[in-house]
Amino acid sequence: MGAWMDATLGKLGFGCMRLPKIDDELDMPAISAMFDAFLEAGFNYFDTAHVYLGGQSEVALRECLVKRHPRDSFFLADKLSNQNFEVEEDIDPLLDLELETLGVDHMDMLLLHAQNATNYEKYAATHAYEHAFAFKAAGKTRYVGMSFHDSPDVLERILNDHPDLDAVQLQVNWADWESASVQSRACVELCAQRNIPVIVMEPLKGGNLVSVPEPVQQIIDDMDNPEGLSNAGLALRFAATHPSVAMVLSGMRTIEDVRDNVRAMRTPMPLSKAQAESLQQAAEKIASMGMIACTACHYCTDGCPEGIRIPEMLDCLNTKRVFGGWNPSWYYNNSLVSEGHAKASECLQCGICEEACPQFLPIRDLLEEVASELEGN
Repeated sequence: MGAWMDATLGKLGFGCMRLPKIDDELDMPAISAMFDAFLEAGFNYFDTAHVYLGGQSEVALRECLVKRHPRDSFFLADKLSNQNFEVEEDIDPLLDLELETLGVDHMDMLLLHAQNATNYEKYAATHAYEHAFAFKAAGKTRYVGMSFHDSPDVLERILNDHPDLDAVQLQVNWADWESASVQSRACVELCAQRNIPVIVMEPLKGGNLVSVPEPVQQIIDDMDNPEGLSNAGLALRFAATHPSVAMVLSGMRTIEDVRDNVRAMRTPMPLSKAQAESLQQAAEKIASMGMIACTACHYCTDGCPEGIRIPEMLDCLNTKRVFGGWNPSWYYNNSLVSEGHAKASECLQCGICEEACPQFLPIRDLLEEVASELEGN
């Protein structure tokens, strides 16, 4: 397993893709308080990317963490993202810019971001992995890993090409564990076979496992839960249970989220057999309800020429189908298509969103369903 784990405290990481805002501006005092509480609870892993929050995630880390705490008190992971470079010559200046934006002279972990069969070709053609390892050799990062969204055979291909990776970041949660599209179990087990530590992303499935439909919640409420863990706490424990998982990232948005998450992960005991079986039943119930598996990562919206608020629209569609009522249609027609953001029916069918989606969702088809079910209702 990777030596980098010796530099981390606890098994909970702070994912900085969903930091709190006030009127579209990051709430720096709230973020500082959250970071402080996280560190005080005995954890130190922070995860960001240059593309998160329009570049402001790195700024928040600089202002709320780097400037306020000793460098050796936190472990900092950043990413080389497909959206931020076009040719090989872009890579080194981009990585140096990330260090400058963070206000540090080195990262602890550099991850090749959101690898799949399509964008891996670009990373290979531009020698991005070689540049990442040169960045490591220059002392600008201590470790190199990748985050991954694809099938086990693609994962195996990349690991065969780059056996020296220090970590693989995977989407793991109880709803996706047996998913035919995400294939969490198979990917985790492949990393275990290679003795490569896993960093978990999306353990709460973009927050979807915190507020679940009533029939699913009933299964969770009826399960054995002697510690009284919240939905989030149970999901984090599930993600941490596999022995090859070294870190579980959570995109905490409030100080209450931090308190709840650290309570669950201070002593992350493995789930009992009965608890695991209950969560499997809950996953089967979600699958039977036809919920769209969007995690609201917003990768799809970065290149949308019409500015369509895709994740929010899919969430409205989920809500309408599961709960019914007038509110999803009202919210769609009065909030999501305002301020220059187009309707789902105005999609140009360019496919940029689908190329970016780590869940491989048929977004163009889903937007047609959004238009049919929500527009004008």
